Amino acid sequence: MNPPSEVPSLFGFSKQLRLRRRPEFTRTMDNGTKIVTPYLVMIGRRSSGSATRIGFIVSKKVGGAVTRNRVRRRLRELFRKIPDRPLGMDLVVIARGQAAGAEFEALSQALTFALGKVDQRLQKDAARALALANSSLG
Repeated sequence: MNPPSEVPSLFGFSKQLRLRRRPEFTRTMDNGTKIVTPYLVMIGRRSSGSATRIGFIVSKKVGGAVTRNRVRRRLRELFRKIPDRPLGMDLVVIARGQAAGAEFEALSQALTFALGKVDQRLQKDAARALALANSSLG
């Protein structure tokens, strides 16, 4: 086994960018907005941190352990490669059964589309809440 490197990896996916504990997942899933595509379901909510964190759920409906891990790796890499992802969000991505047989490009389009839609809805909700707060003050 190799010792841990002092230099951060260019291809890593640090713990600060992941949802790791059950309460983080449930908080996002209970209070988030949901977008459904043929390959995945994305649930997102605004977070208090500045980084966008993501967690993946790939159930046995997708396939065996090898298939599930491959889908998870592909989704993680696609998210990592998005150059201008929105900041300050917690996201949960639930892979659907068709994700196992999806082409890399189709999965990429689904993830990018869902991320854009979640961000758009959260911005709209924030603007609506701000307008409501301003109207109640005035």
